[in-house]
Amino acid sequence: MTTPDGYRLISTDRTRAQEILHVVSFAFAFTVPQREADFVERIYPWDAARGVEVLDPSKGAPGRLAGSHSSFRFRLAVPGSRTVPCAGLSWVSVHPGHRRRGILRAMIEDHFARSLERGEPVSALYASETQIYQRFGYGLAARGAVMELARGTELRDVEGADDLIVEIDSASIERHGDTVRAVQSRLTRPGSIVEFGDEVLEDVFLDLESEREGADELRIAIVRDGDEPLAWALLNRKGKWEMSGPDGKVTVKVWASADVRATARLARVLVDVDLMSKTAIDHVALDHEILHLLKDPRAAREAVLDNLWVRILDVPAALEGRGWAADCDVSVRITDAQVPANAATWRVEARDGGAVVTRTDQPADLAMDIQELAAAYLGGTSIATLARAGLVTEHTAGAVAALSRAMTSDLAPVSNIGF
Repeated sequence: MTTPDGYRLISTDRTRAQEILHVVSFAFAFTVPQREADFVERIYPWDAARGVEVLDPSKGAPGRLAGSHSSFRFRLAVPGSRTVPCAGLSWVSVHPGHRRRGILRAMIEDHFARSLERGEPVSALYASETQIYQRFGYGLAARGAVMELARGTELRDVEGADDLIVEIDSASIERHGDTVRAVQSRLTRPGSIVEFGDEVLEDVFLDLESEREGADELRIAIVRDGDEPLAWALLNRKGKWEMSGPDGKVTVKVWASADVRATARLARVLVDVDLMSKTAIDHVALDHEILHLLKDPRAAREAVLDNLWVRILDVPAALEGRGWAADCDVSVRITDAQVPANAATWRVEARDGGAVVTRTDQPADLAMDIQELAAAYLGGTSIATLARAGLVTEHTAGAVAALSRAMTSDLAPVSNIGF
């Protein structure tokens, strides 16, 4: 790991929260009012917090932070209804006065090394600029839709949906945090965050008045079967009046459902809010049942966006940690410019839903960069698709098809929680 001359990597703690916010606000072009600035202390993952500090006076004021990053630590759902430890890289920021000096590269390398030390075989992130992280081996592993539905959008009937209880309230982490955790723990869709620390929950419930843009406070809708929570959504409403009447908008910030009955019940609530003419819902999986429950598929205005970017840090641990849809026995040559231990030929022997992955000296059946393996990891992008794009090279006939079938997922991946 190389740190640029005149700087050093350090661990940061809560005493430097406002310095971190200063760097982040410069990097992402925002300002938080002082009355709300303490939010960083609640949502920042301090157990993995790192920064780059100025040493050389010619680079800036010694002791000042030139960059910062941290990672949320959670378990990520992967194909086969399994989970793996994951480092959710976030808050990656370089002060504009210290750009083009290798600080970002030093922080990414630091993140990789420390994640591996903690036993996290994969890293994931939401990309502010998608080209940046591809340089470090992150592959686009999940796409999601954002859709806008008009008030009163009709959905097909789902047996038992109308029997479920709906609770709508002002959102409170104290009253509703356990409900969010309970539903998330039941999700099996690859990309879902199913076990997580308090910082993730604090981030989910974060509701800064300065970011509402005229909308009301954060509200929560919960769907229950008796006492059992099945779905939830955090939302804001923004009122607007036109000459013809109310034209407000509901924005669903984050949501989850562990049951199709609850999905239908929740959707009907979200598209029938008084004084609101439309509802925007984000983080929708491309095969989600809500899309098939719409009576008129054209009722939803949709846009497909990149969702989760994944980086495999430990090839055998990551591949052995996921489920496999079909048997295969192929050898794959992996190139990896940042993690030399991954750069090898790996024999993947998948059988009965699991896999054993070992180094081999035998000729490779396939060859690809770590970015492509990461893109296929959650089962949303197939090896066959990547091969057609010229990003996977087949040396043995049939190897692409075999590995592609084995790595597919019955559910399209998406992460419903941003970080």
